[in-house]
Amino acid sequence: MIDAHIHLHGSDIHPDMLEEGDRLGIKLFVGSSLLNLNPFPTEDEVVKANDDMVAAMQKHPGRLAGYCYANPRHGAAALRDYRKRVEEQGMIGLKLWISVLCNDPLVYPLIEQSIEYRAPVLIHAWRKSSGQLPYESTAAHVAELARRYPEARLIMAHLGGQAESAVNAVAPYGNVYTDTSGTPIGAGEVALAVERLGAERVLFGSDLPYACLASNLGKVLGARLPEREFQLVMEGNMARLLAEVRK
Repeated sequence: MIDAHIHLHGSDIHPDMLEEGDRLGIKLFVGSSLLNLNPFPTEDEVVKANDDMVAAMQKHPGRLAGYCYANPRHGAAALRDYRKRVEEQGMIGLKLWISVLCNDPLVYPLIEQSIEYRAPVLIHAWRKSSGQLPYESTAAHVAELARRYPEARLIMAHLGGQAESAVNAVAPYGNVYTDTSGTPIGAGEVALAVERLGAERVLFGSDLPYACLASNLGKVLGARLPEREFQLVMEGNMARLLAEVRK
């Protein structure tokens, strides 16, 4: 099985993560480093985050694959770093967090490069009842980006925060996947996403180390999916996306 959404713990993976993965059957973790969780990281902070992720990938070969974290406000520098990470250091895609909305024109060059790589783009997406962050994308922003770039392979993280409205917003766009990470999400939300989007568009993710791997796996088990759909969510879909990345 593949966990498609994790983060580093400091400069490396959490010391218990691989052991718990072995115990639960997770063979590959795919993730990024957000370093010190600065919403608007400097160029140096982004470089450090990606350096840490590359070092962790090299330290744990075959167990860890990395997204390149980017702050699109850095313009050409962000694009250069993305190209370096994919072409020279084996990263597999792009991670966008909360420095800009995902449909901001600043993001377009990174999306267009991702299309060339056929690389997945993992987008933090969350709609809150209160306390929405200024540049925190929602499913509506993901849908707008998907409409503009139908060739892009977009992953709306956390089922968009409010699962039903988020899934409905991206349902018309077959190039949008979603992942099951996020603490308010339960088995019912996972089952709803599979029903509305199809099992081929739902990926298992835990959001480690900010969440519990076992409880996140339990959410998918609790959805009581047929075996084929369970296998797609837990491994098949992410394996296919990774296999198609051009390097």
